[in-house]
Amino acid sequence: MYKGRRLLKELLEEQTGCILQHDGWTCGSCFFPIIDEIKGLSDDDDHNYWLAVLAVRGDYDDFDWKKQYPDKNVLEFAPRLASELIQKLDI
Repeated sequence: MYKGRRLLKELLEEQTGCILQHDGWTCGSCFFPIIDEIKGLSDDDDHNYWLAVLAVRGDYDDFDWKKQYPDKNVLEFAPRLASELIQKLDI
């Protein structure tokens, strides 16, 4: 499990005020407006950060990433992106 999971969850809650999904995680509708405020991110970045959040919170533990994204290993890049997101949110 990603070691920064709790911190990411807390920062998202602090930034969005949303704890509607799963065990208190931010929903996508509340996530994207805050991520859109971070300067220099493309739409692909937004989507990849959301995929990282989903992977870290466990949405896709049984999801076949290789079939959906054959050129990416989301479980490898999710922790890195989650760490980057923590840095961007923890301002």
